[in-house]
Amino acid sequence: MQLATGKFFGDERFPEQKFSVDGVRFPMVLSPTTTTYITAFEDAIRAEMQWLESLLKKSGAFLFRGFLVSSPSDFIDVVEGFGFPEALYVGGRAPRTKVVGRIYTANESPMDKRIPFHHEMNYVCPFDTYTFI
Repeated sequence: MQLATGKFFGDERFPEQKFSVDGVRFPMVLSPTTTTYITAFEDAIRAEMQWLESLLKKSGAFLFRGFLVSSPSDFIDVVEGFGFPEALYVGGRAPRTKVVGRIYTANESPMDKRIPFHHEMNYVCPFDTYTFI
């Protein structure tokens, strides 16, 4: 898959990637082409949003690796850079703590408690179109 500009996002390959019938990698792994700061990463997301959305539709998922995201505040800045509306965390059955903005901890249930098979937040309408992990 050819990258849009090659100026900021490069693609990587790793052994766990899968390929669709038409050769599209899952997930598509994107890394910075140069060492850059978080604000440049956010700016690149905004500038390449149309391309990133088309990539997401083809691949189904992408993974950002190697970007200088070192704190919850950095992560929320990147998430906000996409401009997607926030899906509120309401009515969840697992104890979770809000970290910053729309970022929550993972399930904080005691390790000895069994978590049955479930689909996280499947009861919330309307459901989220995009998920950041």
